[in-house]
Amino acid sequence: MRENEKSSWVDKATDVGERLVGGDAVRLKTAASHAVEDAVTEAKRLAKRSRYAAEDLIEDAAHRVKRDPFRSVGFGFAIGLGMGALAVWTATRNARE
Repeated sequence: MRENEKSSWVDKATDVGERLVGGDAVRLKTAASHAVEDAVTEAKRLAKRSRYAAEDLIEDAAHRVKRDPFRSVGFGFAIGLGMGALAVWTATRNARE
């Protein structure tokens, strides 16, 4: 008896929900599905464009190093020296506080 009552309550609730929402539920589900698919497609495209941009950056860097190696070594040395100085400065600053 209890099982039949539960089943009837579920059926009644489902009927009421379908009447309140009508055919909008199917349209909302379809729209949400399409939105998710579009977002996934855009994310894949963005990942692919990012990969191509990174490859182009690596190729450009290799070309510049081949074209002017001394300038590249100088820039690398200057950047390394600056990063080291910044690390020492932040370490001593935090130690004093």
